[in-house]
Amino acid sequence: MAEISYNDLREYIEQIEKIDRCQVIEGADWDLEIGVLLEAKAAIQDSPLLIFDKIKGYKQGYRIASNVIHTPRRFAFMTGLPLEAKGVELVQAWRERVKAGIKPVAPVEVESGPLLENIDQGDDVDLFKFPSPRWHEHDGGRYIGTGVMVINKDPDTGWVNLGTYRVQIHGKNRATIYMSPGRHGNIIRKKYWEKGLSCPVAVVCGSDPLLWTASSNPIPAGMSEYEYAGWLRGRPVEVVKGPVTGLPLPARAEIVLEGELLPPGVEDLQEGPFGEWTGYYASGVKPEPAFRVKAVLHRNDPIILGEPPLLPTIDHFSFGKHIMRAAVIWDELDKQVPEVKGVWTMEGVGPMHMHVVSIKQRYGGHAKQAAMAVGGFYVSSYMNKICIIVDDDIDPANIHEVLWAIVTRCDPADSVEIIKHCWGSMLNASLSPEKLAKGDLEHSRIVITACKPYEWINKFPKTIGIRPELVREVKAKWKHLFQE
Repeated sequence: MAEISYNDLREYIEQIEKIDRCQVIEGADWDLEIGVLLEAKAAIQDSPLLIFDKIKGYKQGYRIASNVIHTPRRFAFMTGLPLEAKGVELVQAWRERVKAGIKPVAPVEVESGPLLENIDQGDDVDLFKFPSPRWHEHDGGRYIGTGVMVINKDPDTGWVNLGTYRVQIHGKNRATIYMSPGRHGNIIRKKYWEKGLSCPVAVVCGSDPLLWTASSNPIPAGMSEYEYAGWLRGRPVEVVKGPVTGLPLPARAEIVLEGELLPPGVEDLQEGPFGEWTGYYASGVKPEPAFRVKAVLHRNDPIILGEPPLLPTIDHFSFGKHIMRAAVIWDELDKQVPEVKGVWTMEGVGPMHMHVVSIKQRYGGHAKQAAMAVGGFYVSSYMNKICIIVDDDIDPANIHEVLWAIVTRCDPADSVEIIKHCWGSMLNASLSPEKLAKGDLEHSRIVITACKPYEWINKFPKTIGIRPELVREVKAKWKHLFQE
């Protein structure tokens, strides 16, 4: 595995410039133009990392970095994997990276860091100091928080959690933080509110991609994302003590907002709408407790990490979350289900909606066992609408092969099940207004066992595909035909 050599967002960008594509765009307007340009660029195969500078109304140096991890090559570099790995090969490489088990590496507190180059407090706090975009055409305002980490600490256990939640600006020192029900940050903030207290929080608006990725993936409750990222990096994350909250802040972060989340009903603000990762404005406009910002810390010439959700049909790579999620699902399946040959979370539909598992069938009910196991894992149950099980000759990362298996190997009457009352979210656009009004976020899941029927598997017609060994033999003989 390659060494993870970068320590912050700036070093990451500098190294990406050497091994991949990076493009600087100057003069774009924070109001929609940046969002439109990002969407247009992200739709291109192997699209470049984007740096927006000289943004309308802002001086040079106050930048936005976007499309930071959106290719297999950049994901591989970020995580220290082979740069040419793709598809299930990339999932397997990630599994190898983490197969020894998580060995948490605690962060180390340092006296100072680049984050402390500028500290604005009290009347000097002004969130409009930074070029926060209105990303989507129907967004309800400017969102400084898309590629962010929200830090809070469990008042009972001291567990420090970092989670990715959207942050909308409402004034110079007011914002809102939307946290979906069931998420760790939401559970923690409610503990403060139940005690009649405000919840201290810090919002990191520009972090190194590895730490940010840790904050947006399912880390076990009780473990800090700092510890997880330290383990992946092989060295502790350096943190400084927040001057207002006392929370540990990444010492090399670009921008951090410190303050408190007021209890509900004290000062609620209308949050949204916002274009979400499902591809809709499903959660609408709703009251959210105010985030009172008491201090802003930032580096000289700060960079916002701007990673808004795009239409899943455009954002095929889903920040690499589907790679890491598929690897965790695979590991969990290996504990319970034999002969799992591949796992993929299908890109182009969002990182949670569609899981595909390839198995070598060994007994009747094997495929159904795999499907039901996937539905029970924390990492794969939230917002999952479709689970497909295929045979081991099908590449789960190849949607054409998966669809072919569905239409040729299963009879819908025998191979399709509907599972009701599954874990959902208000981001689910298919929930009826009546269900949303009642707070009922449950949805159904379809399970498809697109495998050859086990009871007559040996009589199933042979596939016309050529044996891989023969393909390699012929290609080797005629290799000049396959050279680019």
